[in-house]
Amino acid sequence: MSQSNNNDHSASSTTEVTESVFCQKDLWYFRTREGKEIGPFRYQSEAQSNLDHFLADLKARLQPDISSE
Repeated sequence: MSQSNNNDHSASSTTEVTESVFCQKDLWYFRTREGKEIGPFRYQSEAQSNLDHFLADLKARLQPDISSE
């Protein structure tokens, strides 16, 4: 039963990320959790790619540096 709860949480996280990319006046942006809008980008795929890079960079900063041990 707890597994389905975890799956539900994962699905909602994915939805939140997908909804972070939006179009405004034919230009694409993504919104951070803090509400900051990043863009404009000419294409949805460009906004999504930049969002993916942004999230990967944040994730890398949050993970401890294993090589220093």
